Amino acid sequence: MKKLFKASLIAALSFVLVAPSLTTPASAKSKVKVISTSKVAHKTYHGKHGNIYSSAKLTHRKYKMSKYRYTTWTATKKAVIKNHGKKATLAYIKSGKKAGWIYKKYLTAGKAPFNKQKRLYNTYSAYMKALMQASAGSQRTPNRDDGYEGMADSISDNFGNVYYDYSDSDVQKDATKDKNALVKIYGVFKNRFSGSRRSDMDAMAKELDNMQVTMDNLDQFSSNEETFAQTLSTAVRDLS
Repeated sequence: MKKLFKASLIAALSFVLVAPSLTTPASAKSKVKVISTSKVAHKTYHGKHGNIYSSAKLTHRKYKMSKYRYTTWTATKKAVIKNHGKKATLAYIKSGKKAGWIYKKYLTAGKAPFNKQKRLYNTYSAYMKALMQASAGSQRTPNRDDGYEGMADSISDNFGNVYYDYSDSDVQKDATKDKNALVKIYGVFKNRFSGSRRSDMDAMAKELDNMQVTMDNLDQFSSNEETFAQTLSTAVRDLS
């Protein structure tokens, strides 16, 4: 009985001592080995898939590229690694304060596509902020879901058919509020325009902004405001 117990104990100890040596090659093979790293000429990329890691050894994931499909990255380094016995190339990419390593195969050369939906919502928010500075009678608001067409209609409705009641003691104050609001609204969109359209509207906005509203020039001011509003409304309607 004692001999049987002693033999079993020796066998168990032998398994414990031998087991690590049996698993070492497999675990070593699964580790990422960095073969080389080098600097590369800076180039822009974007991507939709893959993980971005803190080091070329791929030990810690920092970001998921799927959340940054509208972000443009700049590659500054590359690394050749061996993972699970296979060679692969990584790229070190940066965008602002974000940086890390990603498999090169997940990158597409060039700038990221523009997030049109996000730009539309940001534009709508900025438009509403500027519109709220107009007089109470010129604050008809568009539905956000109507997009640029809704904002174009709002500009035309609020400033494109101007009529100020001369019997209203606050007419100059309201007209001045509308002038300032319309100029700020143009500021929301102006960088979206170019060429002669941009030049013409810049001149119209400057002329309107420089006008000092008085009871004597109210008709002229109203005419300038309406012309500019209709021109801006048409330009905004063309945006996408």
